[in-house]
Amino acid sequence: MQLNHENLSDHVAKIIRKMILNGSLKPGEKVNQAQLAESLNISRGPIREALRSLQNEGLIKHETNKGTHVTTLSSQDAYEIYTLRALLEAKAASLAIPHLKDKDFSKLELLLADFKLAMDEKDLEREAKCDIDFHQLIVSASRHTRLIHMHQQLDTQVGAMFLTVANKLPARAALVVENHRKLLDALKSKDADRVSREFSDHYVHALNELKEVKGLLTI
Repeated sequence: MQLNHENLSDHVAKIIRKMILNGSLKPGEKVNQAQLAESLNISRGPIREALRSLQNEGLIKHETNKGTHVTTLSSQDAYEIYTLRALLEAKAASLAIPHLKDKDFSKLELLLADFKLAMDEKDLEREAKCDIDFHQLIVSASRHTRLIHMHQQLDTQVGAMFLTVANKLPARAALVVENHRKLLDALKSKDADRVSREFSDHYVHALNELKEVKGLLTI
């Protein structure tokens, strides 16, 4: 019975995650547990468990006396996440260069192909997963345990970050595969300076573009 209950909450989390990523639930919008339970014809228990899971992923934000809302990035959130990922990934990618094998580059090529397909099908959830998997593979190849751990801690906020960029900067989101191709080409060159620069610029340029969208990054 416990297994079934867990499976139900996982299934509910998947439904709510898709609602967030496809825009049915918009950034900042309040999540009404009663309405969700009624629409899905289930009790509130699995809804609460699903929301806790999504909160850990950074897609949901719960505040006492304010309720549960879909997360969006504040300017400070964006600054901290982008600058820290720029620092971590620039170093991780340069450390990964001697460890990345042909099979790793093949996996990265497949992820870019799936990324493109997900974009064509307007599947934001799959796009976000491709983005996370692409960066995780590279960072893991650094073989720097503490750096990998720090990077994983930020992964919980990647969904919110990807969603915010997709909603606030559709022009940049349309270039997401092209921008990741630049990262892959840099890694294939095995030029450490180029790799470090491309990974740092990947986040710094996105942050600068977000700063220009005044009034949109608020919580």
